[in-house]
Amino acid sequence: MTDKARTLSLMALKQKAQIAETLTEVSKIARQKAEAAAMAERLDAMLAQRREGATGPRLATDLMAERRLTGQLLTEAEKQKQRWATLAADLVRHQAELAHQEHRLQTLGDKAQAAKIEAAREKQTQIDAAQPPRKR
Repeated sequence: MTDKARTLSLMALKQKAQIAETLTEVSKIARQKAEAAAMAERLDAMLAQRREGATGPRLATDLMAERRLTGQLLTEAEKQKQRWATLAADLVRHQAELAHQEHRLQTLGDKAQAAKIEAAREKQTQIDAAQPPRKR
């Protein structure tokens, strides 16, 4: 194997390692995105349940406490929706990066294979040239 083929093979191995890291990151982000979506959905369900709550006479302190809790739920639901949107954008970016890395890996693999074939061809040419001519 020539230096060029070896270098390209090592670069391809390095690219495989980067792809593995990116895949880990993509799965982590996808899991976080799903968690954020589930949390936002639960908070929306809690808010809907609060809207359908009791309408009878209540104490002012109860109303203030409910209002404060509803405000906190709304704030947290909005945070989770923003987190989901950010994670969705990160996921798209990482998937594009992964596609680019896979393309680069394919290119490096092809170049390494071509370099190996060329080295084998050159070696065979040298072997053939070193052989004495055949007698007939």
